[in-house]
Amino acid sequence: MGIKTNRQTYTGTPKYMLPILCFGLVMLGNLSQVFAQFRAPYTIRTPGGNITIPGSYAPILYSFDREPISSRYKFYIVLKNDSTVVSKTKIKLRTATKPSEISWREKGKKYTVTPDQTKEIYRIDYWNKKIKGIPQDSCWLFLVDTVSYERRIRRYSMTADINQPAISHFKMEKANEILPMKKETLEPYVEGNEKAKKLLSKNQLLKAIEEFNR
Repeated sequence: MGIKTNRQTYTGTPKYMLPILCFGLVMLGNLSQVFAQFRAPYTIRTPGGNITIPGSYAPILYSFDREPISSRYKFYIVLKNDSTVVSKTKIKLRTATKPSEISWREKGKKYTVTPDQTKEIYRIDYWNKKIKGIPQDSCWLFLVDTVSYERRIRRYSMTADINQPAISHFKMEKANEILPMKKETLEPYVEGNEKAKKLLSKNQLLKAIEEFNR
């Protein structure tokens, strides 16, 4: 006669544990994404004085207490004498006391130029579009908002990564002057828009521009 037992053989993770494990993995992934996306506040030197850009979320690498990260691209560097240097390099962004610079090597020698030594720098994107940076005192500025967006206030980035920009300057649609992104420089242009003014009063400059551009 056979003997019955209550002993069971373990065949894997209990069913009730699977949802818990899945939830934990999702939360861990989201947490990693948040840390990867956060960019700390930083200070840059502009014609209007030093300005601090608040921290924001953007899918780029960062380092605390340092300048925002600029990606490496094939840059066309147009010098003052109209000669053009082509090099796969990146913009080295400086803060507060020193200007941005871009470097390349030629025949074993390193060359470095700052914005005031160039007419422009640019790269060609995946869609064969020219992403141009114009020299503005201590940095090169890349237009983020194109004419097709019909923005009344257009934003400029210090990096050529215009999909994850480091916004530092702005310009009114029909104006010639590019201004540093500061509360006092932006304030006169959002007069009459109460929502934008309220956001500006909270020092939410980029959100104020978004509201004004609606």
